[in-house]
Amino acid sequence: MKRIALFFGSFNPIHNGHLSVAKAAIDTGKIKKVIFVVSPQNPFKREVDLLPEQQRLDLVSSVLSQQEQMICSDVEFHLSRPNYTINTLRHMQVVPDSNTHTLLMGADIFEQMKNWQGAAEMLSHDLMIYPREGWELPKAADNITLLDSPMISISATIIRQKVEQQEEINHLVPDEVATFFYDTHPK
Repeated sequence: MKRIALFFGSFNPIHNGHLSVAKAAIDTGKIKKVIFVVSPQNPFKREVDLLPEQQRLDLVSSVLSQQEQMICSDVEFHLSRPNYTINTLRHMQVVPDSNTHTLLMGADIFEQMKNWQGAAEMLSHDLMIYPREGWELPKAADNITLLDSPMISISATIIRQKVEQQEEINHLVPDEVATFFYDTHPK
């Protein structure tokens, strides 16, 4: 049975690496749809480093409107803040061993998640983990699928730095995101 992959993040901004990972997950044949769950306020990130939440949500929604098997969710916008992923999963009634959902994440998030609220419960979910530069992939297990996707060295931090330095980002982000930044940070 194909599952729905939940891809959590601030998507600050959404970039080609995110889309590539989601496509690789779908291409495994195990995933029928990827839901990008946009977090308005990540408890581990400073709010001053984030684009305004509605702009991030609108960018993700706009980019994913062109994708057949990828959709945007604003569920965390309707939960108390700061929100924790475990609360979102409980709110969505996604439970371990349900055989309906997979949590899609990078090796970096997998390692960091061990310190998160509700870590034991989250780590018992079905997980699909993709490689990230500088992070070791865990071993495959009954509930862990290692995503065989190329290592993509794109980060939202790099994109924001390039925007501040007025450097090209077209090769790193979808057209909607590049247009947004070029309109808000003209050269």
